[in-house]
Amino acid sequence: MDKDEIKKLSREIIDREFDQLWKLASYIHANPEIAFEEKKAAHALSSYLQEQGFAVKTGIAGLDTAFQAVFKKGNGPRIAVFAEYDALKGLGHACGHNLIATSALGCAAAVKQVLESSELEGSIEVYGTPAEEDGGGKIIMLKQGVFEGLDAVFLMHPTSAMARIGGECASFTDFEIEYFGKSAHAESHPENGINALDAANLFYQAVGLARQQLRDSIHICCIIAESERDIGRIPDYARLGVEISTMHVKDIETTKQKIINIAEGMALASGCKVRYKEIPGYYGRMPNAVLAELCRQEMIALGEPMMEGMPSDAGGEDLGNVSREIPACNLYMTLLPEKKISGHTDQFRELAISDAGKHCLSISSKAMANSILTLYQNPTLLKQAKAELKRRQEEEARNE
Repeated sequence: MDKDEIKKLSREIIDREFDQLWKLASYIHANPEIAFEEKKAAHALSSYLQEQGFAVKTGIAGLDTAFQAVFKKGNGPRIAVFAEYDALKGLGHACGHNLIATSALGCAAAVKQVLESSELEGSIEVYGTPAEEDGGGKIIMLKQGVFEGLDAVFLMHPTSAMARIGGECASFTDFEIEYFGKSAHAESHPENGINALDAANLFYQAVGLARQQLRDSIHICCIIAESERDIGRIPDYARLGVEISTMHVKDIETTKQKIINIAEGMALASGCKVRYKEIPGYYGRMPNAVLAELCRQEMIALGEPMMEGMPSDAGGEDLGNVSREIPACNLYMTLLPEKKISGHTDQFRELAISDAGKHCLSISSKAMANSILTLYQNPTLLKQAKAELKRRQEEEARNE
C-alpha cells in the first residue's frame, strides 16, 4: 500500500469502530469518576483494547486505574497515545476527558489494524493515565519509568474556538500554609490570644503587594481556606492555599522562595508559628514543531481549520512533564469553532456529549492515527523531533 492508501484505510477503520467508540465515550460521560477512582472508565477502556488484540496490563505504576496496552510488529518506532478519563468533582466531564480517552482508542485501533495489513513495522501503545485534573498520574508513571523507550507521544484535548496544536503552557506549584496561634476569649481576655487569622490576613496582603514586583508572566493565586468560625474567640488556627503559575519554569523556584519568606515573616509579625508544605504541580509543555506540523497538516487534510504555529496557553497539564523527556504532540480539537468558552463549565460538559463531541472524536482519532503512521513510514521525522527536544532542553538549561 502507498501512503494515501494507508491513510484511507486508517480513516475507514475509525469509521467502522465509531459506534463502539461513541458508546464508550457516552458511558464514561454518564459515569464520572474523580482522580484515582476511575475504575469503571479504566475497565471499559482496557477491555476494549484487549478485545482489539492489544496486550494489556492494568494497575501499572502502583495505580489501580492506570493501564498499558501494546501491539508490536517488527522493530519499528515505539509511539504512544495517552488516554485521560478522570472527571471534575461536582461537574462531571466538563473538561471532555471522555473524548480524550476514546480518541486514544480510536487512533490506536486504526494504527494496529493498518500495521497488520501493511508492511509497516512499529509498536503502538496506549497508556491509561489517571488523575490529570488532580494528582498528576502521568508524572507518577514517568518517575517510575513506565514511558521509558518511547519515541513520541500524542494526546488530544477538546477545546473551543479554532482547533490548534498546543504550544507552551504554564508551569505551576501549590503551597499549603498553616498558622498556629493561641485561642482566647475575644471580649474578656483578648490579650491572652495570638491571632492566627491575623497572620493569614497579613500573608494575603503581603502576597498582593509582592505581585507588583513580579513579571507579568508570573501569577500567584491565594485563598484563606480555613479558620475559626466562632466570632467570640481569638482564632488559634488558619490555613491558606497558594498557587504559583508561570510560563517560565525557572521562575517557579525564585517565586517559591518569596512565598516562604512571606510566610515566615508574617509568623514573626503576628507571634504565630507557621508550617508550610509544597504540593508539586506540573511543568509546562515543551512543544515540538516537527510533530505539531505533521499533525496540523493531517487535520487540514481532514477539512478542519487550524491555527498557525503552536499557540501558547495559560493552563497546565501533566503532559508537560512528559514532553520534557519525550517528543510530544498535544492536539486541541474544537467542540465549538465559532467562539471561545471556558472549560470546566456546564456548557463544556454538554458539548462533550453532543454531535460536536462526535465530530471531535472522529477527526482527532483520524489525525493522530495518520500522523503516527507517517512516522512509521518516515523515521527521519522522529530523529528531527528528538533533535528539536534536545535543542529546547539545552536552551532552557542555558537560560536558568
